[in-house]
Amino acid sequence: MTFSNWVVHNFRKEDTLRVLFSDENMFDLDGIYNAQNDRIWTVDRDKTDKKGGVKQKRKSPQKVMVWQGAYSKGLTPVIILDKVTVDHQRYINEALPATLKYGDEVLGDS
Repeated sequence: MTFSNWVVHNFRKEDTLRVLFSDENMFDLDGIYNAQNDRIWTVDRDKTDKKGGVKQKRKSPQKVMVWQGAYSKGLTPVIILDKVTVDHQRYINEALPATLKYGDEVLGDS
């Protein structure tokens, strides 16, 4: 709320149309499996296991970071940061240049 009030009092409406909001989130590629909540009811456990009834969970599940921005005219393309840990330098090298390029194309560089 504080940020919204600050924008209203310090920016012209035309300026606010050029603001890009972004966020990122980590996704677990194994999906979410909760042994306490996910139940399988079966007559024959062996047949069920052969058909994928047992869920295996890795000790270190593979994850990817997904980044996307939103602005007055829509959404930016999705940027997927996978393969290795995302640190600040990788974020600066990969997500920010893509954001700047997209912003220049859509909003202009002035």
